[in-house]
Amino acid sequence: MSLLPTSQSLDLPLKTEANGFLAKERRLKTRDAATVLRLLGVVVCAAFLVRTLCEWRPSMTIKTHAVPPSDAFDWESITPSKHLNWTPCYDESAQCARLLVPLDYHDQKLGDAAIAMLRYPSSIPQDEDGYRGPILFNPGGPGISGIRFMMERGKQYRTILGEGYDLVGFDPRGIGFTTPTLVVLQNKGEEGLFTSGFLTTNNASDSALGAMHATAQHLGHLAAARMGVAAQYVGAPVVARDMLSITKAHGRDKLQYWGFSYGSVIGATFAAMFPNNVGRVVIDGVVDSHDYYQTLWSHNLLDTDATLQHVLQACVDAGPHDCPIHEDSADQIHGRIHKLLTNLRTDPASFYNNATGAYGIVDYATAFRAVFTMLYRPHEFAKPILSALADLEHGNAEPLFDLTEAKEAQDLITNGRCAPHQEAWRDGRRENQFAIACGDGPPVPRGLDELREYYEELSRSSAFAEAWSWRTGCSGWKVQAKERFSGTFPPQNDRVASFKTKTSHPILLVANTPDPVTPIRGAHKMSEGFKDSVVLTQASAGHMSFSATSVCTAKVVRAYFQNGTLPEEGTVCGTESSIFGDGVSAAGLVGEGLALLRASYELQQKSYVPFL
Repeated sequence: MSLLPTSQSLDLPLKTEANGFLAKERRLKTRDAATVLRLLGVVVCAAFLVRTLCEWRPSMTIKTHAVPPSDAFDWESITPSKHLNWTPCYDESAQCARLLVPLDYHDQKLGDAAIAMLRYPSSIPQDEDGYRGPILFNPGGPGISGIRFMMERGKQYRTILGEGYDLVGFDPRGIGFTTPTLVVLQNKGEEGLFTSGFLTTNNASDSALGAMHATAQHLGHLAAARMGVAAQYVGAPVVARDMLSITKAHGRDKLQYWGFSYGSVIGATFAAMFPNNVGRVVIDGVVDSHDYYQTLWSHNLLDTDATLQHVLQACVDAGPHDCPIHEDSADQIHGRIHKLLTNLRTDPASFYNNATGAYGIVDYATAFRAVFTMLYRPHEFAKPILSALADLEHGNAEPLFDLTEAKEAQDLITNGRCAPHQEAWRDGRRENQFAIACGDGPPVPRGLDELREYYEELSRSSAFAEAWSWRTGCSGWKVQAKERFSGTFPPQNDRVASFKTKTSHPILLVANTPDPVTPIRGAHKMSEGFKDSVVLTQASAGHMSFSATSVCTAKVVRAYFQNGTLPEEGTVCGTESSIFGDGVSAAGLVGEGLALLRASYELQQKSYVPFL
């Protein structure tokens, strides 16, 4: 792959944050030292820390109003309405609204929810030819703010999709500025305590799985006591109903939607529930929704080991100049990483920085989960994480520590013990994630023996099973969604909702290969149920299409939204980025192609790590 020549430079600097490049987006947790001794200390001191230092008192934690950042738009200035009343917000081009919808669509006497939305409106007036209506986005998670997502990426999606659309990000139930907001952990110190309890892997020690299981039970008890009934109304089916309400509030009957990762569950659920209301629906990084709604998560890791192998072979091919942990074969690199992890089991690495006062510990779990996290975004993460592993081989633990959530958890405990949550869109908090994903399916067995059996079976699929903590987290969850999708819903308008249906317009599914957590076979499985749908393959390692730069994928998605055209079956898109390259290839691209390249590459740099 050729790098951009000087004459065709896009002036796209590589993202090279020295500290916390993972901390700016939601990511799968990478772990700090979570030994049994520390966990016991956390549990014993939790009550003292929260009650004594913070003077905590039991209170209802379903917020009637989300608290905005102090220097941002005041969402309380918008009165929720059943009609869309857009008002300027944040910058000169954004508009915000709060749509009033029933808390329970089947029992509207229970009250209302207010869905917070932000849009970048089309430059084409709605009464003129060329206006194409709203496209809704869901970034996945579950639990990521769609408002934040759109604010950070609206410019790039405008370039890809064109001027005819209103680009709409919304906060799903329980998230961000949508109310009621769900909060279990009432201050940053408390969040840090529970985060630390989850920062391990099943095999980090003999008692690691049991310790994390105990933390899940504690969080489940707190959630049941503090969340109240609103936690029953945050699942994917009710969000699908909200999307239909949003679509109809725009004066339209058919949904236009682009959903990523967990957002693919919402998109597939909408299509199953409302097949006659499908306009253009793209689901990207496709979850096996059958598996999801059984609270199993047993099919996610089928290509995880293949993704690691792909990255290691790319390191071999890149050479010692570009890959910081280069060897002559992928097996040799794997051996180096394995040796490093084995040493960390009994000899965790610590550091103290005399200049900054920073300190921390990198143990087996921290390093193992860093490797797992790398697989989500290898075109962005592989170089810095493998470089940090090379530093760790030489005794310097700080670079790797700074790239993990271990640092963030430590900061929450040491710097934010009593600070209340003032960040309404601090997305991806565990209580929100579990309220959605654990509540969407049947309760997970609570016994530790059943959990061990589950992970023993899962380990046959992938060496990364010990880092896939969803089942453990849900083993303690006690609040189930009022409306759940079990494969079929009760009859609606003389029909039964199902993932096997014909939609009013065929769905486009987008899948990477290999993808570490949503393998391509999940996309094909879901496609089999949706008549005439097509799977577009992007030949790049990583999770979701924008984990790499692909002008081909951008063109296919653009054509689908603009013209309704689907790619031919078996279409495979290549990429202009590479795992160890320092740029993107612009060979043969001019005009619109270069614009799409820039937008796609910027999305790659802004890509994130959702849980699913």
